[in-house]
Amino acid sequence: MIGIRIHGRGGQGGVTASRLLATAAYYDGMYSQAIPMYGTERRGAPLTCFVRLDDVRVRERELVHEPDIVLVLDPLLSTRQTMADGLKPGGLLILNTSLKPEEVQIGGDIRIATVDATSIALETLKRPITNTAILGAFSKVVGYPKLESIEKAIMKQFPGRIGEMNIAAIKMSYEKASEVVQATNTEPMESESLAVGGYGVLKDVSSWRVFSPVIDLDKCTGCKSCWLYCPETAIKWTEENKPEIEWHKCKGCGICVTECPVKAIEFKRVEVRR
Repeated sequence: MIGIRIHGRGGQGGVTASRLLATAAYYDGMYSQAIPMYGTERRGAPLTCFVRLDDVRVRERELVHEPDIVLVLDPLLSTRQTMADGLKPGGLLILNTSLKPEEVQIGGDIRIATVDATSIALETLKRPITNTAILGAFSKVVGYPKLESIEKAIMKQFPGRIGEMNIAAIKMSYEKASEVVQATNTEPMESESLAVGGYGVLKDVSSWRVFSPVIDLDKCTGCKSCWLYCPETAIKWTEENKPEIEWHKCKGCGICVTECPVKAIEFKRVEVRR
């Protein structure tokens, strides 16, 4: 039996990724099981999903505590040692990062493969939804499910143009995924644990941001749409009738970018810290 753990954030399609992976494995003739696990459904919050694959019927129903493979959809989570927690000795860690496997600081008796799934998603889907943008890499480095089976699962989930865009993402991911390399660091590094929590529990959610909103104050008309729609109350108003972002509250969800009627706010990708 192969146990897989998937780490991502709300809005990146982690739950869908687990279902697509399980469905594609089924098309390959395997038995499969997908298990999502998340608390309050909060965009940007860390979430975890699990998948089991086997050649015989899967009867276990608990979470995968010691996975053979860990798949990480978020580039900031891909810098954390906690992603390798519980991974079996010699297990495989597939990371969404622009770094080469030998540059990754996560340590231990593990193997690492990388792919810049965020850039692939932005190119093919025009938004940082990285679930399908990393599944092609999974197929390449693991050897299953077949790329054709993942395509079939995607078209079942997303028929039409959306499905075709996601297929373009997995094909590019398959081509650009790195080779598997033994972790450079033999000892695990220190890393803070993940904090999930619901609204009002965390005082600082800035570590959730993959993109940061940048406001052009010259374009801003002071309509307060961004302030009205911000789910984290991260935007306050100055005496000059202009918005100001409280960065410790901003999780980078992009709702302010979408809702601004004069397009005075744009997203800037956060530089990933190693």
